Amino acid sequence: MGIVTTGSAWPTNLILIVNQTCGLFFERMEMECKEPVIIKKKLNNNAVIIKSKHDVILMGKGIGYLVKPGDKVDESKIEKRFQLTSSEAQNSLIQVVSTIPTKVITFTDKVVVYLTRTLNKKFDKNIYVALTDHIYYTIKRDNEGLIMNTSLLWEVKDIYPEEYAAALTILHKINQEFSINLPDEEARILSFHILDNEENDQRSTNVAVSVQIITDILNIVKYFFNFTYDQKSLAYTRFIVHLKFLTKRILHHEQETNQAVFFYQQLNKEMPQAFNCMQKIKKYLSKTQDFELSHSEQAYLTIHIQKLILDQTQRSKP
Repeated sequence: MGIVTTGSAWPTNLILIVNQTCGLFFERMEMECKEPVIIKKKLNNNAVIIKSKHDVILMGKGIGYLVKPGDKVDESKIEKRFQLTSSEAQNSLIQVVSTIPTKVITFTDKVVVYLTRTLNKKFDKNIYVALTDHIYYTIKRDNEGLIMNTSLLWEVKDIYPEEYAAALTILHKINQEFSINLPDEEARILSFHILDNEENDQRSTNVAVSVQIITDILNIVKYFFNFTYDQKSLAYTRFIVHLKFLTKRILHHEQETNQAVFFYQQLNKEMPQAFNCMQKIKKYLSKTQDFELSHSEQAYLTIHIQKLILDQTQRSKP
Protein backbone atom coordinates (compact mmCIF):
# COMPACT_ATOMS: atom_id res chain seq x y z
CA MET A 1 0.00 0.00 0.00
CA GLY A 2 1.33 3.44 -0.91
CA ILE A 3 0.49 6.27 1.45
CA VAL A 4 1.63 9.87 1.21
CA THR A 5 0.91 11.85 4.36
CA THR A 6 2.31 14.65 6.46
CA GLY A 7 4.15 12.02 8.52
CA SER A 8 1.94 11.98 11.61
CA ALA A 9 0.42 8.83 13.08
CA TRP A 10 -2.98 10.22 12.15
CA PRO A 11 -2.86 11.17 8.44
CA THR A 12 -4.08 14.74 7.89
CA ASN A 13 -3.26 15.23 4.20
CA LEU A 14 -4.04 11.95 2.49
CA ILE A 15 -2.99 12.06 -1.16
CA LEU A 16 -2.89 8.46 -2.35
CA ILE A 17 -4.21 5.11 -1.24
CA VAL A 18 -3.82 1.99 -3.31
CA ASN A 19 -5.45 -0.74 -1.29
CA GLN A 20 -3.70 -3.81 -2.61
CA THR A 21 -2.19 -4.40 0.84
CA CYS A 22 -5.01 -3.51 3.22
CA GLY A 23 -7.58 -5.39 1.15
CA LEU A 24 -10.26 -2.74 0.99
CA PHE A 25 -13.13 -3.12 -1.47
CA PHE A 26 -12.29 -0.09 -3.52
CA GLU A 27 -9.29 1.63 -4.99
CA ARG A 28 -9.02 5.34 -4.40
CA MET A 29 -6.75 7.24 -6.70
CA GLU A 30 -5.90 10.87 -7.32
CA MET A 31 -5.11 11.14 -11.04
CA GLU A 32 -5.50 13.38 -14.00
CA CYS A 33 -8.10 12.34 -16.58
CA LYS A 34 -6.67 12.11 -20.10
CA GLU A 35 -10.08 12.10 -21.85
CA PRO A 36 -13.30 14.06 -21.25
CA VAL A 37 -15.06 12.70 -18.19
CA ILE A 38 -18.79 12.15 -18.82
CA ILE A 39 -21.36 11.91 -16.05
CA LYS A 40 -23.36 8.69 -15.96
CA LYS A 41 -25.41 9.45 -12.84
CA LYS A 42 -25.66 12.23 -10.29
CA LEU A 43 -25.65 11.03 -6.67
CA ASN A 44 -25.86 14.42 -4.97
CA ASN A 45 -24.37 17.89 -5.28
CA ASN A 46 -20.97 16.57 -4.21
CA ALA A 47 -20.80 13.15 -5.93
CA VAL A 48 -21.35 11.68 -9.40
CA ILE A 49 -20.80 8.38 -11.19
CA ILE A 50 -18.90 8.66 -14.47
CA LYS A 51 -18.86 6.54 -17.60
CA SER A 52 -15.89 4.18 -17.52
CA LYS A 53 -14.92 0.52 -17.97
CA HIS A 54 -15.81 0.11 -14.28
CA ASP A 55 -18.18 2.48 -12.53
CA VAL A 56 -16.25 5.22 -10.78
CA ILE A 57 -17.51 7.68 -8.18
CA LEU A 58 -16.05 11.17 -8.25
CA MET A 59 -16.41 13.36 -5.18
CA GLY A 60 -15.79 17.05 -4.67
CA LYS A 61 -17.60 20.13 -3.45
CA GLY A 62 -20.24 21.12 -5.99
CA ILE A 63 -19.20 18.51 -8.56
CA GLY A 64 -22.81 17.36 -8.95
CA TYR A 65 -24.46 20.76 -8.71
CA LEU A 66 -26.74 21.58 -11.69
CA VAL A 67 -25.47 18.67 -13.78
CA LYS A 68 -27.23 15.81 -15.58
CA PRO A 69 -26.21 12.52 -17.25
CA GLY A 70 -24.16 13.18 -20.36
CA ASP A 71 -22.59 16.39 -19.07
CA LYS A 72 -18.84 16.76 -18.79
CA VAL A 73 -17.34 16.78 -15.31
CA ASP A 74 -15.68 19.95 -14.07
CA GLU A 75 -12.33 18.25 -13.39
CA SER A 76 -11.15 21.14 -11.21
CA LYS A 77 -13.73 20.02 -8.61
CA ILE A 78 -12.53 16.39 -8.36
CA GLU A 79 -11.24 15.74 -4.85
CA LYS A 80 -11.60 11.94 -4.58
CA ARG A 81 -11.99 9.10 -7.02
CA PHE A 82 -13.41 5.71 -5.99
CA GLN A 83 -13.16 2.81 -8.42
CA LEU A 84 -15.63 0.08 -7.50
CA THR A 85 -14.57 -3.54 -7.88
CA SER A 86 -17.83 -5.45 -7.36
CA SER A 87 -21.56 -4.87 -7.72
CA GLU A 88 -22.05 -5.45 -3.99
CA ALA A 89 -19.37 -2.92 -3.13
CA GLN A 90 -20.80 -0.54 -5.70
CA ASN A 91 -24.30 -0.61 -4.20
CA SER A 92 -23.01 -0.19 -0.65
CA LEU A 93 -20.68 2.66 -1.49
CA ILE A 94 -23.28 4.46 -3.62
CA GLN A 95 -25.70 4.33 -0.69
CA VAL A 96 -23.06 5.71 1.68
CA VAL A 97 -21.96 8.49 -0.66
CA SER A 98 -25.57 9.43 -1.45
CA THR A 99 -26.73 9.77 2.15
CA ILE A 100 -23.73 10.56 4.35
CA PRO A 101 -21.88 13.92 4.42
CA THR A 102 -18.55 14.12 2.63
CA LYS A 103 -16.83 15.19 5.85
CA VAL A 104 -17.71 11.86 7.50
CA ILE A 105 -16.57 9.87 4.46
CA THR A 106 -13.24 11.69 4.35
CA PHE A 107 -12.78 11.17 8.09
CA THR A 108 -13.46 7.43 7.74
CA ASP A 109 -10.86 7.29 4.98
CA LYS A 110 -8.26 8.44 7.49
CA VAL A 111 -9.58 5.99 10.10
CA VAL A 112 -9.05 2.99 7.81
CA VAL A 113 -5.51 4.08 6.98
CA TYR A 114 -4.78 4.60 10.68
CA LEU A 115 -6.11 1.13 11.57
CA THR A 116 -4.13 -0.56 8.80
CA ARG A 117 -0.91 1.10 9.92
CA THR A 118 -1.46 0.82 13.68
CA LEU A 119 -2.73 -2.77 13.88
CA ASN A 120 -0.67 -3.98 10.89
CA LYS A 121 -3.60 -6.09 9.68
CA LYS A 122 -5.61 -6.53 6.53
CA PHE A 123 -9.31 -5.70 6.61
CA ASP A 124 -12.37 -7.05 4.91
CA LYS A 125 -13.78 -5.14 1.95
CA ASN A 126 -16.79 -4.01 4.00
CA ILE A 127 -14.92 -2.02 6.66
CA TYR A 128 -15.22 1.28 4.80
CA VAL A 129 -19.01 1.14 4.57
CA ALA A 130 -19.39 -0.33 8.08
CA LEU A 131 -17.29 2.34 9.77
CA THR A 132 -18.69 5.24 7.75
CA ASP A 133 -22.23 4.18 8.58
CA HIS A 134 -21.44 3.63 12.25
CA ILE A 135 -19.56 6.91 12.72
CA TYR A 136 -22.30 8.91 11.01
CA TYR A 137 -25.13 7.43 13.05
CA THR A 138 -23.10 7.67 16.28
CA ILE A 139 -22.72 11.41 15.69
CA LYS A 140 -26.40 11.69 14.82
CA ARG A 141 -27.40 9.69 17.90
CA ASP A 142 -25.30 11.96 20.14
CA ASN A 143 -26.85 15.09 18.63
CA GLU A 144 -30.28 13.67 19.40
CA GLY A 145 -29.32 12.85 22.99
CA LEU A 146 -29.71 9.08 22.58
CA ILE A 147 -27.53 6.78 24.70
CA MET A 148 -26.60 3.23 23.69
CA ASN A 149 -26.20 0.56 26.35
CA THR A 150 -22.72 -0.95 25.98
CA SER A 151 -22.65 -2.95 29.22
CA LEU A 152 -22.74 -6.27 27.35
CA LEU A 153 -19.55 -5.29 25.53
CA TRP A 154 -17.49 -4.56 28.65
CA GLU A 155 -15.05 -7.45 28.27
CA VAL A 156 -13.96 -6.50 24.75
CA LYS A 157 -11.33 -4.07 26.04
CA ASP A 158 -9.67 -6.86 28.04
CA ILE A 159 -10.02 -9.59 25.41
CA TYR A 160 -8.88 -7.45 22.47
CA PRO A 161 -6.75 -4.66 24.01
CA GLU A 162 -5.03 -3.59 20.77
CA GLU A 163 -8.27 -3.10 18.87
CA TYR A 164 -9.82 -1.35 21.86
CA ALA A 165 -6.86 1.04 22.16
CA ALA A 166 -7.15 1.89 18.44
CA ALA A 167 -10.91 2.37 18.83
CA LEU A 168 -10.34 4.71 21.77
CA THR A 169 -7.98 6.85 19.68
CA ILE A 170 -10.55 6.98 16.88
CA LEU A 171 -13.26 7.94 19.36
CA HIS A 172 -11.23 10.88 20.64
CA LYS A 173 -10.61 11.97 17.04
CA ILE A 174 -14.37 11.80 16.37
CA ASN A 175 -15.03 14.05 19.36
CA GLN A 176 -12.38 16.49 18.18
CA GLU A 177 -13.36 16.50 14.50
CA PHE A 178 -17.13 16.81 15.01
CA SER A 179 -17.17 18.84 18.25
CA ILE A 180 -19.09 16.27 20.29
CA ASN A 181 -18.38 14.49 23.56
CA LEU A 182 -18.89 10.75 23.17
CA PRO A 183 -17.98 8.73 26.29
CA ASP A 184 -15.15 6.20 26.21
CA GLU A 185 -17.72 3.38 26.40
CA GLU A 186 -18.49 4.02 22.71
CA ALA A 187 -15.03 2.63 21.90
CA ARG A 188 -16.34 -0.85 22.69
CA ILE A 189 -18.78 -0.68 19.77
CA LEU A 190 -16.07 0.65 17.47
CA SER A 191 -13.89 -2.28 18.57
CA PHE A 192 -16.55 -4.70 17.35
CA HIS A 193 -16.62 -3.10 13.91
CA ILE A 194 -12.83 -3.31 13.72
CA LEU A 195 -12.80 -6.95 14.82
CA ASP A 196 -15.69 -7.87 12.55
CA ASN A 197 -13.74 -6.71 9.52
CA GLU A 198 -10.28 -8.08 10.28
CA GLU A 199 -9.09 -10.61 7.72
CA ASN A 200 -7.77 -13.30 10.08
CA ASP A 201 -8.48 -16.13 7.66
CA GLN A 202 -10.88 -16.99 4.88
CA ARG A 203 -13.67 -17.92 7.29
CA SER A 204 -15.58 -15.27 9.15
CA THR A 205 -16.09 -15.47 12.90
CA ASN A 206 -19.01 -13.91 14.73
CA VAL A 207 -17.13 -11.54 17.03
CA ALA A 208 -20.11 -10.82 19.27
CA VAL A 209 -20.69 -14.54 19.91
CA SER A 210 -16.96 -15.10 20.39
CA VAL A 211 -16.72 -12.34 23.01
CA GLN A 212 -19.83 -13.66 24.76
CA ILE A 213 -18.38 -17.18 25.01
CA ILE A 214 -15.04 -15.89 26.33
CA THR A 215 -16.83 -13.61 28.82
CA ASP A 216 -18.99 -16.48 30.07
CA ILE A 217 -15.97 -18.75 30.55
CA LEU A 218 -14.11 -16.00 32.40
CA ASN A 219 -17.11 -15.58 34.68
CA ILE A 220 -17.39 -19.33 35.32
CA VAL A 221 -13.79 -19.39 36.53
CA LYS A 222 -14.10 -16.12 38.41
CA TYR A 223 -17.16 -17.12 40.42
CA PHE A 224 -16.07 -20.73 40.91
CA PHE A 225 -13.01 -19.52 42.84
CA ASN A 226 -14.42 -16.17 43.94
CA PHE A 227 -11.37 -14.21 42.87
CA THR A 228 -10.58 -11.23 40.65
CA TYR A 229 -8.25 -11.45 37.67
CA ASP A 230 -4.92 -9.73 37.49
CA GLN A 231 -5.28 -8.63 33.88
CA LYS A 232 -1.58 -7.80 33.66
CA SER A 233 -0.43 -11.25 34.72
CA LEU A 234 1.09 -13.72 32.29
CA ALA A 235 -1.37 -16.42 33.41
CA TYR A 236 -4.37 -14.25 32.53
CA THR A 237 -2.90 -13.17 29.18
CA ARG A 238 -2.18 -16.77 28.17
CA PHE A 239 -5.66 -17.86 29.27
CA ILE A 240 -7.25 -15.17 27.09
CA VAL A 241 -5.13 -16.19 24.08
CA HIS A 242 -6.13 -19.83 24.58
CA LEU A 243 -9.82 -18.91 24.85
CA LYS A 244 -9.64 -16.93 21.60
CA PHE A 245 -8.34 -19.97 19.72
CA LEU A 246 -10.78 -22.27 21.50
CA THR A 247 -13.71 -20.03 20.60
CA LYS A 248 -12.67 -19.93 16.95
CA ARG A 249 -12.58 -23.74 16.88
CA ILE A 250 -16.00 -23.87 18.54
CA LEU A 251 -17.58 -21.50 16.03
CA HIS A 252 -15.95 -23.33 13.12
CA HIS A 253 -16.90 -26.74 14.58
CA GLU A 254 -13.32 -27.98 14.73
CA GLN A 255 -12.02 -30.52 17.22
CA GLU A 256 -8.60 -30.88 18.81
CA THR A 257 -7.12 -34.38 18.56
CA ASN A 258 -7.02 -36.45 21.76
CA GLN A 259 -3.25 -36.23 22.17
CA ALA A 260 -3.36 -35.74 25.93
CA VAL A 261 -5.44 -38.78 26.90
CA PHE A 262 -2.87 -40.20 29.35
CA PHE A 263 -2.29 -36.86 31.04
CA TYR A 264 -6.04 -36.23 31.15
CA GLN A 265 -6.47 -39.26 33.41
CA GLN A 266 -4.17 -37.63 35.98
CA LEU A 267 -5.84 -34.23 36.06
CA ASN A 268 -8.57 -34.94 38.59
CA LYS A 269 -5.94 -36.22 41.02
CA GLU A 270 -3.22 -33.63 40.38
CA MET A 271 -5.40 -30.51 39.89
CA PRO A 272 -8.80 -31.29 41.43
CA GLN A 273 -10.09 -27.73 41.78
CA ALA A 274 -9.05 -26.68 38.30
CA PHE A 275 -10.45 -29.94 36.90
CA ASN A 276 -13.84 -29.41 38.56
CA CYS A 277 -13.99 -25.87 37.25
CA MET A 278 -13.15 -27.11 33.75
CA GLN A 279 -16.05 -29.55 33.99
CA LYS A 280 -18.42 -26.62 34.46
CA ILE A 281 -16.99 -24.99 31.33
CA LYS A 282 -17.40 -28.29 29.49
CA LYS A 283 -21.08 -28.47 30.46
CA TYR A 284 -21.62 -24.83 29.50
CA LEU A 285 -20.16 -25.33 26.01
CA SER A 286 -22.11 -28.53 25.50
CA LYS A 287 -25.38 -26.85 26.47
CA THR A 288 -24.99 -23.47 24.76
CA GLN A 289 -22.82 -24.28 21.73
CA ASP A 290 -23.49 -28.00 21.23
CA PHE A 291 -19.74 -28.47 21.38
CA GLU A 292 -17.99 -31.34 23.18
CA LEU A 293 -14.47 -30.66 24.44
CA SER A 294 -11.92 -33.32 23.54
CA HIS A 295 -9.75 -34.77 26.31
CA SER A 296 -6.85 -32.77 24.90
CA GLU A 297 -8.79 -29.51 25.12
CA GLN A 298 -10.00 -30.35 28.63
CA ALA A 299 -6.40 -30.91 29.67
CA TYR A 300 -5.25 -27.56 28.25
CA LEU A 301 -8.10 -25.70 29.93
CA THR A 302 -7.39 -27.36 33.28
CA ILE A 303 -3.71 -26.41 33.10
CA HIS A 304 -4.53 -22.78 32.30
CA ILE A 305 -7.02 -22.63 35.19
CA GLN A 306 -4.42 -24.16 37.52
CA LYS A 307 -1.97 -21.42 36.54
CA LEU A 308 -4.62 -18.81 37.39
CA ILE A 309 -5.06 -20.46 40.81
CA LEU A 310 -1.31 -20.37 41.43
CA ASP A 311 -1.15 -16.75 40.32
CA GLN A 312 -3.98 -15.84 42.69
CA THR A 313 -2.23 -17.69 45.54
CA GLN A 314 0.98 -15.77 44.94
CA ARG A 315 -0.84 -12.44 44.92
CA SER A 316 -2.65 -13.29 48.16
CA LYS A 317 0.58 -13.87 50.08
CA PRO A 318 1.48 -11.04 52.50
